[in-house]
Amino acid sequence: MRVAGSVFPSLRSQLVLLLGVFLLLPPALFGQASYQAQIRGTVMDAMGAVLTNATVTITEVGTNLSQTAKTDRTGNYILRALRPSTYGLKVEAPGFQTVEQKGVVLAVDQETSLNFTLRPAGTSTEVLVTEAAPLLDTQSSSLGTDVTNEYVKQIPLLNRNFFGLVFLNAGVSETAGSGTADNYPSGTNFVSNGQRNATAEVRMDGALISAPEEGEGGNSNIFYEPSVEAVQEFKVQNNAFSSEFGSNGGTVVNMALKSGTNAFHGSGWWFGQRDALDANDFFSNQAGLPKPDHSRNQYGISLGGPVRKNRTFFFVDIERVLETNPIHIVGTVPTADERKGDFSKSLITDPDTGNVVPNLIFNPFSIDQTTGDRDPFPSNKIPQNMWDLVGQKLLNLYPLPNQPGNPDGTNNFRANTNLANKSLQFDIKLDHEISSTTHLAARYSHAHSSQNAPTVLADGDFNDGINYVTGVNNGGLQFDWTLRPTLLATGRFSVDLVHAPGFTTYPTAASVGFPPLLDNANPGISRIPAIQVDSPWTSIYDQCCVDTKLDHTLYSYSSALSWAKGKHNIKFGFEQRQFFNNFQEPNYASGYFHFAQTVTEQTIGGFDATQGNPFADILLGIGDYGGIGVDPMALNKSKDTSFYVQDDFRVTPKLTVNLGLRYEWSTPYTERFNHIEFSDFTGDSGIVLDLSSGDPGLQALGLGPTSLKGVTRFPTSSQRNVPVDRNNWAPRLGFAYQLTPDTVVRGGFGIYYGMNVATNYQYVGTAFRKDGNVYFTKNNFNCTNGNKASCQYATLANPFPAGLPEPQGTKYGPLAEWGFANQNDLGTSEARNAEIYQWSLGVQRLLPGQLVVSVDYSANRSTHLPWGGASGSTTRNRDYIPSALRRQFSQQGDCNPDGTVNFSQLYSYNNLHCLVTNPFYSMFQGPNAVFNEPDSLYNDAQIPLINLLRPYPQFDGFFEGLPLLTASSFYNALQVRFQKRTSHYISFEGGYTLSKATDNSSSGRNAWVYGLAFDNPQELDNLKAEHSISANDATHRLAMAIIADSPVGRGRWIGRDMNRILDGIVGGWTISTILSFQSGQPLDLGMSEPTLDDGNQRPNVVCNPSSGVSAHRSALTGQSTFNTSCFADPGLEQAGNAPRYFSNLRSNGIHNVDLAISKEFVPREGMRLELRGEFFNLFNTPRFAPPDTLYGDSTFGQISSIAAGSTPRHGQVGVRFEF
Repeated sequence: MRVAGSVFPSLRSQLVLLLGVFLLLPPALFGQASYQAQIRGTVMDAMGAVLTNATVTITEVGTNLSQTAKTDRTGNYILRALRPSTYGLKVEAPGFQTVEQKGVVLAVDQETSLNFTLRPAGTSTEVLVTEAAPLLDTQSSSLGTDVTNEYVKQIPLLNRNFFGLVFLNAGVSETAGSGTADNYPSGTNFVSNGQRNATAEVRMDGALISAPEEGEGGNSNIFYEPSVEAVQEFKVQNNAFSSEFGSNGGTVVNMALKSGTNAFHGSGWWFGQRDALDANDFFSNQAGLPKPDHSRNQYGISLGGPVRKNRTFFFVDIERVLETNPIHIVGTVPTADERKGDFSKSLITDPDTGNVVPNLIFNPFSIDQTTGDRDPFPSNKIPQNMWDLVGQKLLNLYPLPNQPGNPDGTNNFRANTNLANKSLQFDIKLDHEISSTTHLAARYSHAHSSQNAPTVLADGDFNDGINYVTGVNNGGLQFDWTLRPTLLATGRFSVDLVHAPGFTTYPTAASVGFPPLLDNANPGISRIPAIQVDSPWTSIYDQCCVDTKLDHTLYSYSSALSWAKGKHNIKFGFEQRQFFNNFQEPNYASGYFHFAQTVTEQTIGGFDATQGNPFADILLGIGDYGGIGVDPMALNKSKDTSFYVQDDFRVTPKLTVNLGLRYEWSTPYTERFNHIEFSDFTGDSGIVLDLSSGDPGLQALGLGPTSLKGVTRFPTSSQRNVPVDRNNWAPRLGFAYQLTPDTVVRGGFGIYYGMNVATNYQYVGTAFRKDGNVYFTKNNFNCTNGNKASCQYATLANPFPAGLPEPQGTKYGPLAEWGFANQNDLGTSEARNAEIYQWSLGVQRLLPGQLVVSVDYSANRSTHLPWGGASGSTTRNRDYIPSALRRQFSQQGDCNPDGTVNFSQLYSYNNLHCLVTNPFYSMFQGPNAVFNEPDSLYNDAQIPLINLLRPYPQFDGFFEGLPLLTASSFYNALQVRFQKRTSHYISFEGGYTLSKATDNSSSGRNAWVYGLAFDNPQELDNLKAEHSISANDATHRLAMAIIADSPVGRGRWIGRDMNRILDGIVGGWTISTILSFQSGQPLDLGMSEPTLDDGNQRPNVVCNPSSGVSAHRSALTGQSTFNTSCFADPGLEQAGNAPRYFSNLRSNGIHNVDLAISKEFVPREGMRLELRGEFFNLFNTPRFAPPDTLYGDSTFGQISSIAAGSTPRHGQVGVRFEF
């Protein structure tokens, strides 16, 4: 299926563009971040004098490809553009012995130093150096962790997702609120060095594969994750002081894929998961529920080798995943009697007494004129002549009950279905040596995945009825050209294309009698509206995001010119990224209808939990409210551009100084059809209006003639986006000093600029979309007795009697969206990039046993971060009531009987929402009306008082733009990294972090990405009060991977000459494990029933709440994890004194051990067969979700679920063959 406006070019045009980049753009004009390694050093004679014009030759063992360098007048040489691999070096000079060093292993983006001393030629003309290449990094000031192929292959990885190894790096921790599962954003869902999650950059063979998150931008996300079998190794750099890195939060994940060699090598594998190997969930065990069924098969093959030996090489891999997970559905559906209007047997549980009582329903169209209450339906039955035809069909879409359910009839339906996930992916990689000075590398990767779940109820709680297809095409081309021995040019082009439409198998709206306009509101989307009902009844077809459609294309163009001049290694570069994002996620594309108990309960506006039934509402065809979202696809384009220069200056053989300067800027998004808007918060509308309408009571509040500020600007030919921030200069400075042969001191400082908040946005401008409201009544069900028409406005067959309103477009000019919430995405000020200042100082030491330990102080200070929050009181909204004025309305009071303000009890919470004369009425109604918007509240003669007290009274609640870019954070950490090469049959690596992070906003623009959807300020005009410990603070974290080979077996310490049969039994065993321990993260507390307008109300703290039971005990007994009596309601319209996050109240930490046991067989030389058993969360240690943090809930402080991303013990078995 091709989405309208798709950005998918044809394959032919892609190839033409790919070649054109390299034919038309001189490599020296561009620059990129490299994954390749380099070696530099000095050649001297036995007396310590430098040797000029010595020849240094490096040869890759697998391909026999060589590169040669000459020493300059200072005796220095440099070898660059080296793939991560194993090499041999040879150093030659006339009159001197030739020196060879073998087994030099180079990692991703490694800069290593090898110095050689040549002795005069004598009886021996060649010397073989057998010692291993140095483990110490003597050239770079950056901090990071190399994860070699040994760990990629051996460490147990859930679903074989190698991104789990990112957490081995010191300074990397999980994201608050979303768990350690690498679910979304994919590949970047971690916190690094105190930065917000999903801000890292991911590169594959040097090509960028992380793109801005498609919904709201400002975060990174990847759609293509290569198979473990394709990954050679990768490196996590979370203090990358080289100026070639930028446009991210300071962390780069740089991976290298495998390449072919002169010999054919390959592998085949199968890994399977079955529920028989799994443990049950903690709470399922408590409830006596069986563990769910589960099945997963993951299998594939890889092959690499020569196309032409010593010249052209290939590597391919293909992998298939088939996974089935059960969906257990439990719901409350209408009985056969209820479908016929008979509610005489319907029961409900009285929440006050716990008793099961009759569920009485009342006629919303028959009012007792004496009491004002609704009349009961005789015998609790709805007469057939009152049945709504559409409503009857809706009830019959529910499956019939198949269980007796609870005593009150709830949970009378159960069903089991399966969620099927399928994926297929492959990589093709070619390396070609054009000549001794030119090299070409190309890669193409493809993935296709689908998720399908049959529709049963399509209630959002169960995820049945969700269907997605995702297609990814990712490729890269790199050209290396050695212009002369001291000059290397590298050019690269990469592209990432994603096509991901969602779809449903729901019936159409018209099939049950809804009008055709619901099926046509959003072209291409035709399905039944969401039918929402109050709990404990079950909704149907109420799924979020099932209509999402995504097409994105990310182009990245780059090259570099590297110049070796004496002690200097200088790199010049440029990079540009262009991001095209076509996105559509309609807000209820064909509508939603909400049916509440209150519609059929006795008292209008009251609430009796035993009365009213939403199924009765449906049968009557009258709901509480409804709506529809008309949201055209947004077609965005943005780009990032950067220049840099980097000089790695080897001042002395022991001291290297890294100097760099980067200049970058982000060009905020434009929309292809200019369907965006800019909120001008100071713009003069030219309209003066008396907001008091002459009312003395309103005049006493200071309302009167006002010149209205705040207008909307539309794009012009000269201004299609918000202003560009062009002040992003990023100096970098670092050093590495080899204090002793086994000790290096390093440090650095750098400025980075975070991802721009305006890379893309999921919606077009407010005036180009429309949220239509369904009003079942316009007079609060104030019916003339027995006269349905006197109170019901909308019906299910005709939900929009005045027609579905069209988007405004530009017809009102700067007055767009008056009378509505104006939720524009952009303002008129520049979209400034966050400024990130990072620095570190540490020491690295080589210890006996080939163990390298680094101890570093690492810190960063970030400013101009976007404030977070996803709904409600976010800094995007500038139309909020000032807190000083709001606090005046702090005493309980009521509106007058007609809903208007009671000025004798003026300062009350309720009075803010009482009705006053609408000063805008004549602009919406009458002969001089400016606006023709029948669904606006401003058509009414009265509007809520609070609207007039806000700074932009012309809007109904919101006037938004980009979030404020003034948030900040501070991170300090002691980071310990350790790595031991294999010796005595054991190797390990990992990191420990002791840290503290503080901030005033822990989530970015798209807070849903962070799992911190309500990280909102309490008072928008008192943002200083938001400073606290960060949600992502994790005081302690230890992560460690260990590989231990058994010393028993053929060729090993015990049984070196063991016969093959015995070796097949007792030899070749390996145990590998990854250990993860992390402190809990801070809790934030809110109110279950907040009474703070335009703010995220927090409770008052009246004593130290840190006393409480453990998380495990809370989960067992229902006791609170903190002292709930230490909190109090701050009162109406009052801000609580609780901090945004509590440093002394924390969620459950991580205590996890994953273990793999493998047995290796060697059928013949060069072949290996491996059997593996892997267990994740080996000790089945539950990690509990945070407790209920809403003050006022009956379960406040109690734990009732497992943390997101945490699973009980999970087993996986596998077999792997390689040759």
